[in-house]
Amino acid sequence: MPFVAFLRENVRWLAGGFLLTCFSSFGQTFFIALSAGDIREAFNLSHGQFGTIYMAATLASAMVLTQLGKIVDFMSVSHVALLIIPMLALFSVSMAYADSIAMLVFTIFGLRLFGQGMMTHNAITAMGRWYVAQRGRAVSVATLGHQAGEAVLPFIYVSIVFSVGWRNTWLLSALFLVAVALPVIYGLMRVERQPRSSDGTEFNRAPRDWSRREVMRDPVFWLILLGILAPGFIGTTIFFHQVYLVELRGWSLAAFAGSFALMAAMTVCFALIGGVLIDRYSAVRLLPTFLLPLAASCFLLSIVETQ
Repeated sequence: MPFVAFLRENVRWLAGGFLLTCFSSFGQTFFIALSAGDIREAFNLSHGQFGTIYMAATLASAMVLTQLGKIVDFMSVSHVALLIIPMLALFSVSMAYADSIAMLVFTIFGLRLFGQGMMTHNAITAMGRWYVAQRGRAVSVATLGHQAGEAVLPFIYVSIVFSVGWRNTWLLSALFLVAVALPVIYGLMRVERQPRSSDGTEFNRAPRDWSRREVMRDPVFWLILLGILAPGFIGTTIFFHQVYLVELRGWSLAAFAGSFALMAAMTVCFALIGGVLIDRYSAVRLLPTFLLPLAASCFLLSIVETQ
């Protein structure tokens, strides 16, 4: 099926997945880091102290996600959205009123769990459940929401924060999630899509589903996981310490921020290309090489100091 026709016939479900990943931004590192300076000032924290708090809260959210994430196996995508979006809004309100280190840790934990964790998890699970032969394309379109959030929300945040302050900006984020994101996403995804034989020749040859226990007992899963986790760990570290990195290298913050537009454009292009390649050649065949560009980038960042 041509890509344009695929988009046209599936716009409802693809848009729902796209918006889930886009609005996961309120729990993503790049968005929380926009308030990092104000948070450190409000709580008198150093870069290292705030980084430790953020790491602890993120790891705790990841541990809980392994259990909470199971709800998508027996609840519909729309019903999960009805649960996680209000929770993400609630923790956005919590960030606005955080007045102690304990509350800050709990707030970051909630933002990471329901934003970066459950919103993305719900979107990708939906694409995997609803598509077979076109699964790569569906996932690539849904994940473009991450790039959309990275491209748009920092600009909106900076435009608002100088007028109302960082705490009120988080309150406005909560209001947006409840008043806009929740009804739109629920409206798009309340009708479940069923994979059809017309989707492609692989419909009747889909592999059997593995149980959770089978996956956890497979040693290959844990080896692959080491590679799968690398982009998240590395990207989060760079995003979180972006201001500190710029200061260490003596770069222009404006120039560094401008590079995000290039990053977003490249990611969009290769997410779509990757989706097509996965549908054609399979994810298994592409997996051994997907970390090479990231490795080259990290090597370049380590040895080149000029802007």
